[in-house]
Amino acid sequence: MSLPKGLREVEEGRARLVVRADFEARVRALGLPSGLASLFSAGGAAPEGRAPVAVVEVPGGDRWVVRRLLHGGLFGPLLGRAYWGLGRAVRELVVNTQLREAGAPVPEPVFAAGERLIGPLFSAAVATVYERDTLDGLAWLEDDPGPEQILRTSRAAGLAVRRFHDAGGRHADLHVKNLLVRELPDATEVLVIDLDRARITPGLTPGERMAQIMRLFRSLVKRGLLARVGARGMASFFGAYCGDDRALRRALLRRVDRELRKVAVHALRYSDVPPGG
Repeated sequence: MSLPKGLREVEEGRARLVVRADFEARVRALGLPSGLASLFSAGGAAPEGRAPVAVVEVPGGDRWVVRRLLHGGLFGPLLGRAYWGLGRAVRELVVNTQLREAGAPVPEPVFAAGERLIGPLFSAAVATVYERDTLDGLAWLEDDPGPEQILRTSRAAGLAVRRFHDAGGRHADLHVKNLLVRELPDATEVLVIDLDRARITPGLTPGERMAQIMRLFRSLVKRGLLARVGARGMASFFGAYCGDDRALRRALLRRVDRELRKVAVHALRYSDVPPGG
């Protein structure tokens, strides 16, 4: 994969690193690329979903979130953290970098790194700048926000997802935990996170946009949080997403019935999922 301007590749023994040039000195000061494993053993590692995550203190007072890539699905237990090369991690870094440059509300990317396990198999990780004073959308909703907070944050989420889509972002798994909420005294900010397998698709169609929006909607249904957001919250999200674009609003609304039928099918599998699960 050819790297865009501003990214550099470094090889050191059995380890590889692709890093933003403006972060390289601080990344190398952490002992990377060969010291990747030590970040998870001594860097405040904690589980986040199924992928190990370390919040690492960086010289200069910053913190970075380093997320190890881990296979899921049927073959997850078999494949674990073994990836064929570093391609998936580097693609995430590149997409994150390009989306941020295009104005999408995504975390600031830092590096992708990997250590060879055996042959062509690597253990890989991706790092972004730690976003202070934030909660993921699930944690934020479980903190029992008031009605006005719901409306304000729903609007901020609609604006954020619209900016993400307008920049060409196509998320592989847009759900409530992949929205990061920061409440400020006079505003609320929302970021779109976890860009593993995300793509850049310029000119997303209304159908592609609606499919992503409804995936987010289904995540609220699955976790029993739809009533907490409420009809006004959903209207606030949708109104902010569409803005003054009446043609887009009409195109999205034409797909609502079809998408709600999909939600009903998916909901049959949610009966065993505990609230907030």
